[in-house]
Amino acid sequence: MKKFLLIALGKCIILVGKILNRGSSLPGEIILKLDSKFMRKIKLPETVIAVTGSSGKGSVSSMIRDIYKGYGYSVAHNVKGSNLSAGIMTLLLENTSFLGVMKKDVLVFEIDERYTKFVFPELNPNYVVITNLTRDQPPRQGHFDLVFEEIKKAITNDMHLILNGDDPYLQKFTFDHKGPITYYGISKNKFSYLKNKFQNLNLTYCPKCNKKLDYEYYQFENLGNYSCPKCDFKRPETHFEITKLDFEKKEMVINNLHSIHMPSGILYAAYNTLAAFATTSILGLDNEVISKIISELNQNKKLYDEYTYQNRIVYVLNNKNENSTTFNSSLLFLDRFKEKKTVVIGWKEISRRYNFDDLSWLYDIDFELLKKHDIDKIVCVGIHRYDIATRLKYAGIYEKDIMVFDTLEEATAEIKKKTSGNIYAILNFDYVEPFNHYMKEDLS
Repeated sequence: MKKFLLIALGKCIILVGKILNRGSSLPGEIILKLDSKFMRKIKLPETVIAVTGSSGKGSVSSMIRDIYKGYGYSVAHNVKGSNLSAGIMTLLLENTSFLGVMKKDVLVFEIDERYTKFVFPELNPNYVVITNLTRDQPPRQGHFDLVFEEIKKAITNDMHLILNGDDPYLQKFTFDHKGPITYYGISKNKFSYLKNKFQNLNLTYCPKCNKKLDYEYYQFENLGNYSCPKCDFKRPETHFEITKLDFEKKEMVINNLHSIHMPSGILYAAYNTLAAFATTSILGLDNEVISKIISELNQNKKLYDEYTYQNRIVYVLNNKNENSTTFNSSLLFLDRFKEKKTVVIGWKEISRRYNFDDLSWLYDIDFELLKKHDIDKIVCVGIHRYDIATRLKYAGIYEKDIMVFDTLEEATAEIKKKTSGNIYAILNFDYVEPFNHYMKEDLS
């Protein structure tokens, strides 16, 4: 009877929240305060997939959901991104009958790395995708070694791990894991490079013997074909590998067989797509059907957008603040193009979760990569515009090439009048839509 009453209460709070347009985590927060172990009282479907990591978990979990839905399955997914315990509890309430039985075929959820230790023991996912672990949100996360230990505690041997084999750090999860492991990765291609472009790598030493790793080639930062010159540690054999990659056509081929149209011509989109493909493939879905569904997915323009403003191509790249890896991935994208450029960098706020204005992560971004490019102007906008400008000066960018603006409205007006070249807007999500609005308002 108590279970029925708590579910009814939770559903009522969800309904009131929708009417008031309030957040999605409050119902779960209240239910967990009344019964901290209530998650485990929900009867889950046979397939429970968890996706975690410093970045990419939202994209990967959404793509897994879309593949299953395209296949005809019903799916419960925290689409709003509420990935802490309370948000996931709300997700369960939304998709559960009053008797406590989940009404969906599949449960897939993205989860904050530090909350795996709370949620995994309650839900016991049978498939766990870990996208990466990098320096991320320093005031909250500390060092990524601490995050690794938190996730490691939550993983049990009955969980099937799905890992990026190009990332040497993620192999640490496998050293004493007795359950199944699936690796995915990208083979050497024309976008791979032989000499490291990024100095601030997350792991450069062997996690077994601490000897500096050798690389045959790099895909990005510390991702690539690595091996230890002293012990047996090396890139594992991958089960799913991108054997052909064409960013211009936004096409990739997996295992020389399955051709997919990517949502964007950027490297993290290829890795995210591959992770979703691997997960749904090992769960028994047909590879050709998976490829077709992914290829027909609409591009998420909040993550990547591309359009033309008066014969200038505008690339809008959504980046996660406090995570240098996402910014470096945008710089790697920019590095593929050799024409004159205007670059835009900014955000409205550092974080919605806390008030620390930590900017240490700016110095983990290799802005030095911009020095070899034909840069017309770099536009710094928002609350930390002068901090961004200072970091760029330390990177060797000439002061005359740096512009600072308080608001996006001011910035875009000057970009249109006083800059040249294609435009690369590297923005946090809170600036993506307003930037596009101001850039496009005189095009309609």
